[in-house]
Amino acid sequence: MQQAGHRLSVVIPSYNALGTIEPLLRRLVELQRNFPGGMQVIISDDGSSDGTVPELRISYRDFEYREGRRNLGFGGNVNAGVQLADGQYLAIVNTDIELPGDPFPALLEALEQDPALFAAMPLVWNMNFRRVENLQYLMVKRGLAWNADQGQEFEYSQLLRGLLEENDNPPARLLALAGERPPLPAILCGAMFVCSRTRFEELGGFDPRYRPFYWEDVALGYDARRRGWGVATVPQCYVLHRHSETINRHSGLTKSRHLLLNQLRFVLANRDQLHGLRGARFWWMLRGLRLQFGGDRELREAYMHAAMGRDDV
Repeated sequence: MQQAGHRLSVVIPSYNALGTIEPLLRRLVELQRNFPGGMQVIISDDGSSDGTVPELRISYRDFEYREGRRNLGFGGNVNAGVQLADGQYLAIVNTDIELPGDPFPALLEALEQDPALFAAMPLVWNMNFRRVENLQYLMVKRGLAWNADQGQEFEYSQLLRGLLEENDNPPARLLALAGERPPLPAILCGAMFVCSRTRFEELGGFDPRYRPFYWEDVALGYDARRRGWGVATVPQCYVLHRHSETINRHSGLTKSRHLLLNQLRFVLANRDQLHGLRGARFWWMLRGLRLQFGGDRELREAYMHAAMGRDDV
């Protein structure tokens, strides 16, 4: 583990994102200039074919780069980028995130005020679906885990939805609505979060079983939960997310397969923490049988293996 040199290391996992990443980078150039304790910015490239790193090096010389030769997937790419980080804290930020303001002071303050917190997130406003995407909890139904809104977090999310539909950049009104509301517990969202680098490394980073993408963020949050560390969304700051600009380059079938496979892998890995899994094997068997004719073979076998008590999915 590297000794802390900066207060914050921003790690940006990139894959063929030359057309989407620059609004984020231009904003980070501004924030880096006078950041208290120093800000390190690392672009971790995952074997892009669009010339991302050579192009960015020309305009963003103060940033650091990892140029991967093979594709590791989202989690593996983040883990590789973190190896270059020397910050006391890490910020994991997707290439399709936009920063209307500066979310970092509020996120760092939340972590420093609550030693039991593993990760702090800004409100992530999904510009595609026009909703806050990181005020959720996990609900177990029919043998699988699903993201769901509930209670206070859901009510707050609905308030924000009405506010942000009027204007995608309303910092003054958003802060007025947040007031002194404390951080809201939520599942970890990989679009953007800040955490202790030491704790991230103690957890081993993102689990490679979720390669190439989907569910690795929720799984990391649950790994932290085993240590007694929480995850929360800080309502005093927000970012904009053009959701899955990189992932959308994959076919719908490929995305669906990874989503469902990793959803099942997450449930199998966290059975001891999830409630409501009684009868899960029946539902896994049923899902496998439904795919018997004309369905995805890999997914069918995964459900059948899980139904038979096997973890090799």
